[in-house]
Amino acid sequence: MASRLQFQRSEPRKVAPFPLVLNSAVQAYVDSYLANSEGLKLSYARSAPYITQMVQLLGQYGVPPDMVYLAFAESSFSKAGAGPWQLTKATARRFGLIVNKFLDERRDPLKSTRAAAEYLAQLHDQVGDWRLTIIAWNTGEGMLSHFVRDRGEDFDALLAHLPARTRSLLTRFMAVAFISKNAHEFGIDEVVYKEPTQYLRISVPGGTPLSKVAEATHSQVYEIQHLNPAILTDRVPPGGYDVVVPLTSKIDADSDWAEIAPHPLWRGGITR
Repeated sequence: MASRLQFQRSEPRKVAPFPLVLNSAVQAYVDSYLANSEGLKLSYARSAPYITQMVQLLGQYGVPPDMVYLAFAESSFSKAGAGPWQLTKATARRFGLIVNKFLDERRDPLKSTRAAAEYLAQLHDQVGDWRLTIIAWNTGEGMLSHFVRDRGEDFDALLAHLPARTRSLLTRFMAVAFISKNAHEFGIDEVVYKEPTQYLRISVPGGTPLSKVAEATHSQVYEIQHLNPAILTDRVPPGGYDVVVPLTSKIDADSDWAEIAPHPLWRGGITR
């Protein structure tokens, strides 16, 4: 059974908001996003089931809530590939995520947010500035130290000499955050913060076909795959895994579950 990540900070810490700046570079990205707003709207729709809990997870580690938009800037909130936060395999494993040929927990919005939150908090503890935290996130701590050593601590001077990809990420992030916080004024749908849909997480033996999980829980295979993006094959990974299923599937399904999960585990929401 895959081990669960543990919170290192059990209570939210008071933290100053991220210092958003609407300069000419950020404004250019704002204009670009608004000119092609369908992509941003799709990102909002993909994030809707998770974003409330993602913000709560960030708060557990003392990370500003606006940092959730880093996932939008990194991936347009995609669960494909390396997931919403685009963590490297090494960083993901460093913060407790499982990444192998059967599982890639970077693709799980909540598990990857826990890892991202811990990493962001650790970076901020080292550099003491949230803008520098994003730079360190993108370039690595060692490269940030190199830039600061060569260019000093003046942020504008530092920014001018950063790699283009790092400047782009920082400005994309601030543009998405600015639009999201002022969506109504821009005439687009706001990002939805709502109560998470209720799901059930059950412990399923390794090797169990997802089709059997779907059959036993009176759901569809595509639902199981959608709720468990970390599972890379059509079977539960070796060693077993806690599989998320729709709460509504519990109706009239208890006897069927007994065949694959004698002791289902209840979890409120989709926190896992």
